[in-house]
Amino acid sequence: MFTTHRFLLMMFLLLPLSVWGQEDIRIGKQYSVYSSSLQEKRTYWVHLPDNYEENKNQHYPVIYLLDGEDFFHAMVGIRQTLSTTKGKHIPPCIIIGIISGDRTRDFTPTASTIGRDGKQTLNAIPQGGGADRFYHFLIKELRTRIDSSYRTNGRNILIGHSYGGLFTLNVFLHYTESFDTYLAIDPSLWWDNGRLAKEAISLIKRKDFSQTNLYIGIASKKRNDRTDIHLATIRHFLHVLSEIHGLHFYHKSFPDENHGSVKIPGLYDGIKQLFAR
Repeated sequence: MFTTHRFLLMMFLLLPLSVWGQEDIRIGKQYSVYSSSLQEKRTYWVHLPDNYEENKNQHYPVIYLLDGEDFFHAMVGIRQTLSTTKGKHIPPCIIIGIISGDRTRDFTPTASTIGRDGKQTLNAIPQGGGADRFYHFLIKELRTRIDSSYRTNGRNILIGHSYGGLFTLNVFLHYTESFDTYLAIDPSLWWDNGRLAKEAISLIKRKDFSQTNLYIGIASKKRNDRTDIHLATIRHFLHVLSEIHGLHFYHKSFPDENHGSVKIPGLYDGIKQLFAR
């Protein structure tokens, strides 16, 4: 017998998903800003901490992620995990993912025609050298916009991989006070025959690193398909850094990872090391 109860059950099961409270899961929003320094529009993604709107009196550190299209989702997940588990490694943060433009132009401090093997490429047109302009965009334009739009607390973290890691270390050496914490994953220190690493000794003189944190993750999986100066340049740079007094410095080698696969392991380990204190 077809009872009223059965009829109501059937109608309940046939209800559209929207009635069940279907809702999109969002981890951020996309914005854009025109940069006078770069003479172009740049896109960035923003993730706000849980309960940001409710905690009106709380101010937050800001993580600036270079190559945001590669790292934003992973960084949000790592931050969520390491700020909610026992022994919390990182406080709630505002995360800014900066979407890449011309990476060679933006992230390299000098124009160069020298390859990863340290050799000059004949008849090549020098590439790169726009790091100072990108730095001006990052600090004077983007950070000013972020600080005026959100409740920031003045603590800033810069994270980059590859050319982004080179840019991160260039800022660390030339404009140390711009960020409290730097995380460079397999930085391309081979650029321009390792010029930045060679200049490091003179750049660190008369600088105060006592309030600065730095992590470098290194992909050290052996390669037999080419010869380059990448690892040798990084080892030289690590030796120079070991002489800096007061710097809170950590580094880790990943022998099972290559330049591409080291991104997430390096990011995860770097966050744990830098915020474990």
